[in-house]
Amino acid sequence: MPVEVLEKNDVFTAKWDPELGIPIFKWNGFVAGEEFRENARRWEEIMVEHGVAEYIVDTSEITAHDDADKQWLAETWVPDLIEHGIRRGAGVYAESTIASMEMEAVEKNMSAIHPEYEFRVFPTEEEAKAWLAEQ
Repeated sequence: MPVEVLEKNDVFTAKWDPELGIPIFKWNGFVAGEEFRENARRWEEIMVEHGVAEYIVDTSEITAHDDADKQWLAETWVPDLIEHGIRRGAGVYAESTIASMEMEAVEKNMSAIHPEYEFRVFPTEEEAKAWLAEQ
């Protein structure tokens, strides 16, 4: 079955993978601050609407996240996801050393937020899907 586009705008594209039953979110470029948070909240709504426990976020179009946004993810967004039963996320990072190091730090910090939540990062969407399929 082909992947279905759920929503697309200038900031992100949200797709549905019918094989895994998960949404795949892709940042279309760098965003920060309130724009970042507003769009991440929309992702949360999409996950809740579909009743999922897992998701993929593709950040391959950006190399780094704003520090304040990373703090917001850890203090607000991930705890909200956990309240909705979302337990696992997989990130796909850009092909660069900076992006790899950045996402490895994000992985460590996000996975440490709550014992029932795990976030892992991968260089490709295929590897992210394979990890989620094993869980």
